[in-house]
Amino acid sequence: MEAPWEALEVAAEAGALLIQCGAEVERAEETAVRVARAYGWTAAEAVAMPTALFVSAPGAPGAVRRIRRRGVNLAAMAAINQLSRDLEMAVPDLASFRQELRAAAAARAAPPWVTVLVAAWITGWMSQLLGGSGGDFLPAAASGMLAQVAYAEAARRGLSAALANLLAASLATVPPLVAASGGGGGHPATELVAGITVLVPGLALTTAVRDAIAGDLLAAAGRFLEAVLVVAAVAAGVSLVLAIGGHLGGRWP
Repeated sequence: MEAPWEALEVAAEAGALLIQCGAEVERAEETAVRVARAYGWTAAEAVAMPTALFVSAPGAPGAVRRIRRRGVNLAAMAAINQLSRDLEMAVPDLASFRQELRAAAAARAAPPWVTVLVAAWITGWMSQLLGGSGGDFLPAAASGMLAQVAYAEAARRGLSAALANLLAASLATVPPLVAASGGGGGHPATELVAGITVLVPGLALTTAVRDAIAGDLLAAAGRFLEAVLVVAAVAAGVSLVLAIGGHLGGRWP
């Protein structure tokens, strides 16, 4: 049976979705090739970067997917990864596989409200690990909660990672600043550092290292630069709110 050229489009979609979820480019390329070969394109090859993925095969039009947003969704990554490996056992028709692929991309490890509560809980205890007092728990938890809510909403509205992190860091600075201005006697710097830990681009840095080890130097450099931009955006958001708060009479030790 002749291999459907649409399979290359689906293969490119699978690889691009993995990169959007935070996967390294080697995994995205492997998945795209696995899908294409399962549907008859035995000589298919894929080249991935953090911003685009290309799939081609002799005698077929190539498929390209532009990747404009990248985030962290380990549940969707695992689901897509498993779906591609299930092709080794059984190959469904292409329309069914595409439907399953999009369902896998929508997978979530937990509802959004659970993520927000977990962020508050973690950042509250992080303030204690950083040497804060009991009074630092609630401001740090509020800071982490606001950061998580703001980032999720900004990402949902399609804002860039840098802008989303700038807005999230700005809101995360408010609770420690209010606590410091109110004379609570806590450790606002500790509260703030704990609150913005949810914005640290840890997966991006880890993936950059894995890409570099695998020899994908262009992808590694791109991810590292993205992580640097995120850190700069977080610092800018914090500085902006502290500066405005200072002009409005707020106190920061």
